[in-house]
Amino acid sequence: MKPIRVLLDRVQIVSWAPQGRKPPELNGYKIVRDCFVRCQTTTATYARCRQYDSTTDDTKIFWQYQRLKGWLKAWKITIAADDQTGLSYEDIEKVLKYCHHYRFLTIEIAVDFCSSFGIGKRFVRQHGVFGKSRRRA
Repeated sequence: MKPIRVLLDRVQIVSWAPQGRKPPELNGYKIVRDCFVRCQTTTATYARCRQYDSTTDDTKIFWQYQRLKGWLKAWKITIAADDQTGLSYEDIEKVLKYCHHYRFLTIEIAVDFCSSFGIGKRFVRQHGVFGKSRRRA
């Protein structure tokens, strides 16, 4: 095993879609559920969420649609990777081919260290700095 492994872990995308368009069926994924979304904050965002599970690994897609506010994009999509393989270009492309005028909201990476490399929970707690990053001028 390599001492450091970096994988694409989670991606969130928003996209325009024609009025009333439902999320498509995706090759290599099965639809697990399509349900109403409970409001988790003071502002309701999307009425429905369709969950897809990969037929080959543990990758999951959560496709929110039926926006409840006019300023939202029609679709908000979260792709969560299988912990062993991460997200591939093909995983993301299966979604993006249905999205027009899309924009990435979040791109998360996972950095895994080999146990013999000397970086453990204690090291991370002592030296890790986490939060949102911003570009500097």
